[in-house]
Amino acid sequence: MSPSFKPFPYFVIIVAIFFAVTLTGCPPPVRDTMETPLNYYDKRNLSIVEKQMTEGDLEHTIEVQFDRKILDAVKQMTATLKPGYRRHFFGKHRLGFLEISDIDRRNVTRMHNYITEKALTFSFLQPVIADNFNIVERFLLGNVLRELHPENFDSHLVIDQRLARTLGRIYRVDVIETGVVTESRDFIDINLRMIETRRGRIIAVGSVKIEKTELLREWLREMGEVGTWRNYYD
Repeated sequence: MSPSFKPFPYFVIIVAIFFAVTLTGCPPPVRDTMETPLNYYDKRNLSIVEKQMTEGDLEHTIEVQFDRKILDAVKQMTATLKPGYRRHFFGKHRLGFLEISDIDRRNVTRMHNYITEKALTFSFLQPVIADNFNIVERFLLGNVLRELHPENFDSHLVIDQRLARTLGRIYRVDVIETGVVTESRDFIDINLRMIETRRGRIIAVGSVKIEKTELLREWLREMGEVGTWRNYYD
């Protein structure tokens, strides 16, 4: 008599998950069917592109110097990323990017838009992000606040954490990357963070301070920064 069949343990686990999902009525999160890790050449190409954006003939211009400060904040963020998000098992973590604004989450200027785009680009070029995250959504702050009724939020700190949980539930993202910019007479502070949507826990941070030299002030004026903003509460 042939021995009785014993299911392979992984099969048992998969069946158990299937029945748990069926009973709770919650569909499983959508994951990429193939998650190929980055190889040496992939990571080298990311590094090459990053250097092309921040070095070379234009590296001494005020715009590229500003970009390098944003890159520093992004690198700090990836360096402080919690260990649990430096790897993945069943699929890459789904990352949403919430538009950067002032600290009160009221105004979004052209400078904020510029920082948002650069931070998103530089984040994608970091191997730990590219290897473990899929950037699936960019959220415009105004659209989010109008949809979620901002009067329900008490402060800018609560906004980040509660928005992260809400966006995670609505858009099925695992992590939100966002940031705030504060300005004084002589400095611009850029503060980036990554927030886990399940618990609203901050899992990575990065911060840089940029001096407002006369060259930087002139560049901001040329960019149209002065007097160009959107107030989402008016």
